[in-house]
Amino acid sequence: MMKRLLQKLREDIRGFGFKQWFLIILNAALVLAAAASLAGLRMVAGTLESLTAAERFQGDGELRYAQIACYLPVGDGKTEDDIYTFHQSLESRLVEQSLKASVEAVGVGGDFFYFHPLQLRSGSYIRSGDIMDDLVVLDEETAWRIFGGTDLTGMTVTINDKAFVVGGVVHREDDFASKRAYSGEGGIFLSFTALTRLLEDTHISCYEIVMPDPISGFAKGLVSDVFPVGNGDVVQNSGRYSPVSLLTVLKNFPGRSMRLNGVIYPYWENAARLTEDYAALLLLAAAVFLLIPLLFLITAVIRYVRWTYRFAKAKIPEKVEEAVEKHREERLEKKLENKAGGDGDG
Repeated sequence: MMKRLLQKLREDIRGFGFKQWFLIILNAALVLAAAASLAGLRMVAGTLESLTAAERFQGDGELRYAQIACYLPVGDGKTEDDIYTFHQSLESRLVEQSLKASVEAVGVGGDFFYFHPLQLRSGSYIRSGDIMDDLVVLDEETAWRIFGGTDLTGMTVTINDKAFVVGGVVHREDDFASKRAYSGEGGIFLSFTALTRLLEDTHISCYEIVMPDPISGFAKGLVSDVFPVGNGDVVQNSGRYSPVSLLTVLKNFPGRSMRLNGVIYPYWENAARLTEDYAALLLLAAAVFLLIPLLFLITAVIRYVRWTYRFAKAKIPEKVEEAVEKHREERLEKKLENKAGGDGDG
């Protein structure tokens, strides 16, 4: 029976006309387009290193971590005391939950370069544990504009009539999203404490942390509870490109460009949102490309199952009847042979 089915399938393929071959080629092209969209989605999802701090912090360990970012409205930022209080409260709550994470609080500086691993051209990053808080890190464009080079460690730069020491020079991100999101012509990174000496009315508008996330949503929920941001946003960067997250992006796509809560995102978050939009559209494209081949496949399977059912319905009784008739003939022949043998003995 299987041999007959395969033979029927081969005959059907030989009998394909223009319409059938056109549909097959169309569906193959759509499947390839969907695969290309998914490949593009994977490439976009891996574009930004600034969203991989949790994975790098976890390393080979089994405990899962989540990278959380809090963006605060203009004029409603936090102070260093708020960050310290949050750090203490968070550590206390983690201990209560039998979890503990040794993570530095981040203002501008601190562990900023752990979350945003800009490539060093010379020197080193500035960190919260530095003895001097007058160290700065320049990006390449600023370094070339001021000094005409990048090997500047130990040199002095003046900002608002205050002298700072160059600790290092970094190369900014080369990815398409960061290039579009960063509109500045150059930049300097300095500790938040040093920044407050330059601008007294300065508040922390972005805070990022990597912390344990043993259950999905645990880290984000805990941060939202312990570190309320008012009308600001708490964003979980880990799992940002998962299908569920991207479906949420598609659902809210029409209003994503409108910011009504007073938050001005830094360039790295704008870059993340841009890649998120691209990833969501690529996921949608993959789903659309796969829809027609999927319907075509379902239709083909249904037709094949129906043909198999009709074939079996017609052939099985016939085969059964042939088997019964053959068995009847064998019994009759055997009976006649027995009868002929009995007559011969008489």
